[in-house]
Amino acid sequence: MLGNLPEIKTVKLKLNDIDVNCYMAGESGSPVILLHGAGVDSAKISWSEVIGLLSKKHRVFAPDLPGYGESDKPNVEYSLSFYIDILKQIMDSLHLEKANLIGLSLGGGISLGFTLEHSARVEKLVLVGAWGLFSKLPYHLLSYWYTKSFLNEISYKWSSKSRRFVKWTLLNSLFGNPNNVSEELVDEIYAFLQEPHAGKAFMSFQRSEITRTGLRTKLAESLSEIKKRTLIVHGSKDATVPIKHAIEAHEAIKDSEMYVMEGCKHWPQKERPEEFTRVITTFLGKE
Repeated sequence: MLGNLPEIKTVKLKLNDIDVNCYMAGESGSPVILLHGAGVDSAKISWSEVIGLLSKKHRVFAPDLPGYGESDKPNVEYSLSFYIDILKQIMDSLHLEKANLIGLSLGGGISLGFTLEHSARVEKLVLVGAWGLFSKLPYHLLSYWYTKSFLNEISYKWSSKSRRFVKWTLLNSLFGNPNNVSEELVDEIYAFLQEPHAGKAFMSFQRSEITRTGLRTKLAESLSEIKKRTLIVHGSKDATVPIKHAIEAHEAIKDSEMYVMEGCKHWPQKERPEEFTRVITTFLGKE
């Protein structure tokens, strides 16, 4: 984990009234920003195995998005537009005119939205199981009802009482190979679920973005407008964002490549970090 990698530093960024925790590593190479996913995720959970590996050739920045990890959890609407603006403020605070964006799940949606709005500030784009590759969720109306109901909030309370359920979720949704799920990771996520604001930011995001008829921010309809060189990395068994959406995105984004991590689910970067980093480093190194 991050604590075993002394070359990784931590800084606090002051973005208006929000303190954002950010991990940094690497002294040279083009800048890379790693954006984590939703739920009870954080930069540490998503990227702990990758940040040190990537920093051998790049300057790497991995922020905890507001509402997650060690960053502030203000009472705001955690919409996609909010996070796109936060990413802009993060880059300004770090004095990064341009950067490579690597976004996982929610972070992928933020990266897509940012690229569409601020194309000149993006070097290359990497999407990993990205939010927004689709216009509707599976069983969309049911999902919409669920996000509006008390069950959404109470599910986090139920999860916080059962370590066994946490492990089941990791095996069912995030990892293809059960041997890659460590007991330490189960403990880490179980501990996060004990926090008083667990799930707060994601529930707000869901209520903001999931409408009765589809997603509020229509990223999937704008994929053909992306002109940046793009790599789509996807687990072949990802049920959270089915691989058909990654294939559709690859067809829509003209200057894109696709790499399928066979047997992986929604967290390929954590399941096989060496393979993941090798593919990313090769892509970023291309002229």
